[in-house]
Amino acid sequence: MVVRYRPSAVEALSATPADGWSVSVEQPGGPLVVNFRTPEGRLSRLEATWSAGPTARVIEK
Repeated sequence: MVVRYRPSAVEALSATPADGWSVSVEQPGGPLVVNFRTPEGRLSRLEATWSAGPTARVIEK
């Protein structure tokens, strides 16, 4: 996952899933959200924002 951070926006430059995983990128006007999923339902989610500097959170389910 490659992300470009700027005070005005966060942008996904590339997202390459591992074998057996799919990827979806969402940017609903707020944080950049990238979901990596397996067919079995495992989730690895990246939420990237600019809030007084670059921030990122990874959620594993």
